[in-house]
Amino acid sequence: MSQYLSVVAKSGQVNTPPGSYVTVKEWAQKSFVNPSSTILEIGCSTGFITIEMARYTGAQCTGMDLHEKSVQTAKQNVDRFVADRVSFQQGDAGKLPFEDNQFSHVIVSGHLPFIPAEMRSAHIREAVRVLKPWGHLLVALYYYKSPPPLELLKEFNAKIGTCLTQDGNRSYWSCLFEDQPLSLEYASDYAVSCDDEDRTRAYIAQMNPETAKDWETYLRLFNDNGRYLQYFVQVYRKIPDESGLMLQIPRGGIYEVNKISERSF
Repeated sequence: MSQYLSVVAKSGQVNTPPGSYVTVKEWAQKSFVNPSSTILEIGCSTGFITIEMARYTGAQCTGMDLHEKSVQTAKQNVDRFVADRVSFQQGDAGKLPFEDNQFSHVIVSGHLPFIPAEMRSAHIREAVRVLKPWGHLLVALYYYKSPPPLELLKEFNAKIGTCLTQDGNRSYWSCLFEDQPLSLEYASDYAVSCDDEDRTRAYIAQMNPETAKDWETYLRLFNDNGRYLQYFVQVYRKIPDESGLMLQIPRGGIYEVNKISERSF
């Protein structure tokens, strides 16, 4: 298990998805999450997404992670305002301890860079298995807009515990979902900005002092790696394996559309 994950659990760090609150709200809005929804987050780390999704939407949310200390910290992060809607448990994303078609929404993204490339498709299949027909699969992943230097990549993988490669571009990550019974409902892309020293100092200041030195190293690596990154947010819908369904192929018909204006009064 990555030493980085142990430091995250110990430090009090709020381990967020790419885009943090923006992404959580985007997922919730674009996948119609509501108080009747049941959400599973795979690779929940210290619980940020699971807790905030419950807070924003009132849905019943379950977080699962392989790392025991992360799960313990996530449980400690649950407050009285969401305690009746949030639970955490330890489990293996490659063999989920849930029934078929159990959840209306499944979040799978954060743990994928930490597992070997040959395991990623199987983990996504497991996520789809526990998702209800017509349910939503929520994804947010960093990708390389240009290949990072090999030495930087080696150091990043060694220190953070990831299994990234120079060819981990947008096409690579998106293609992992294309052989699943999924329809892409929504996608957005974001640029990444780095080198804000005040932001970095403020980030370290909130950490457990015992882990501050570790975070100086990690944040240097995140900033160096971030110069080569963008990220996407995607929402998929699970298509049932049944004949006679009303489906439009290609998705959206013969025209592509782009919004050119919007007004509210």
